[in-house]
Amino acid sequence: MMIVRNPPFRNVARDALAFGNLFGENIPMREQADTEFEFPLNKYLSPSDRAVVRQNMRIQDVEAGTVLFDSTSCKGVLVVIRGVVRVYIVSESGREITLYRLFENDVCTLSISCLMGTMPMQAMIKADTDCRIASLSNDIFSVLHEKSPEIQKLMLTTMNARLNDVMWVVEQVAFRGMDRRIGEFLLTRPSLIIYSTHEEIAAELGTAREVVSRMLKYFEKNGYIELSRGKLKVTDPAGLKKCIGFEG
Repeated sequence: MMIVRNPPFRNVARDALAFGNLFGENIPMREQADTEFEFPLNKYLSPSDRAVVRQNMRIQDVEAGTVLFDSTSCKGVLVVIRGVVRVYIVSESGREITLYRLFENDVCTLSISCLMGTMPMQAMIKADTDCRIASLSNDIFSVLHEKSPEIQKLMLTTMNARLNDVMWVVEQVAFRGMDRRIGEFLLTRPSLIIYSTHEEIAAELGTAREVVSRMLKYFEKNGYIELSRGKLKVTDPAGLKKCIGFEG
């Protein structure tokens, strides 16, 4: 998955603030040089435009759990250089649900609506792991976007991909039972040993911790998993698949 954007050529040296200030928070971040990183849209840019991006892009190391974007204002463009970033929404009661994740070289389009004079999508962005993030002001990207039909097309394609991700989440929530959703979550992890708390699984799936705990205890009672503090192990994948009707 990839998402992208950038800003203009005014006097942007002042606008390209340190990452923590750019996002309006005093977040502990370390600015770094990264000579190997290439902005994903460079192939669509002229040499002079690439120079503008290179001069004004800020690269920062952020710790896992850092909130990078809170949807309250149009704050700039993010590119994931290394690590995993989670995009999610939070209900009025504080319940979370994951919409999608961004990986290496993905460009976040959440604030693309700023280019159209509207507020960005009401979502949050958090570092899932320790990350290296590049940031670029909306001003610079606006100019690049306006002058490049290729970038405009890529933005539409990327936003369509993200919409598909969100629609998949809606389908899961609306049409699938929680037993199947939790079971599929467990079966599709990279390892049969899963280092997640009940609360973290609930946040991922957009449900209450109590619902997750109750379903996990049911799975454990039937011998499909083993529960322990801060982790669980899928001991009978075949039985769990049969239980939830999972064919993957």
